[in-house]
Amino acid sequence: MTNHFNDETRAKIGKVIAQIESQSHAELVVIVKDRIQGYAEYPLAVGATLAFVALSYFRFSPDFYEDWMIYAGTVLGFVLGAVLTGGIPFLLRRLVGRKRLAKTAEIMARACFQKGGIQHTRDKTGMLIFIAVWERQIVILPDRGVESAIPPTEWQTIQHDFQGVFHAKSPAADFIAKLEGLLAVFSRYIPQVEGDTNELPDHLEVDLWA
Repeated sequence: MTNHFNDETRAKIGKVIAQIESQSHAELVVIVKDRIQGYAEYPLAVGATLAFVALSYFRFSPDFYEDWMIYAGTVLGFVLGAVLTGGIPFLLRRLVGRKRLAKTAEIMARACFQKGGIQHTRDKTGMLIFIAVWERQIVILPDRGVESAIPPTEWQTIQHDFQGVFHAKSPAADFIAKLEGLLAVFSRYIPQVEGDTNELPDHLEVDLWA
């Protein structure tokens, strides 16, 4: 999944952003994060559960097992559970759950919005589209100038459309198509003003730990 949002895709995203900003007063920023967290507690929990199951089997089995087999089987159960869970993205995402994935992405997006200074545009027309690739989440955060200018029904449509990106066969291509769709919306509701300048980097890199 990460390879879909490679350098070539990011270059295309930059061109679309330039088009949008050339025909509107919006300041659009797209941040792509390959992965937000490791979620290591889930593979560890699965590994520990399998280790307990293996140890219980050896303990209560009517068959006789030598000590080294009991130790090896218990350790093997832990390793298999942890490695398989951590190594299969679909399985790990299911264990983490949609709510936590969505909340994690939203928290990170809001942190990037603040630290990236997206709220500091002159007319509050900044907007962040945050993509968490591994988590398969997209968070859209408009500043109040953008949010107040676009009708609520339009916002609902935009939010709904972008949430379907990771269900497409080619998420990156679908994302770019939906990004291009914002051009008509922004040029209509947030038209350019005299002396309009590019106030924010289109590809903003935010290091939250710096």
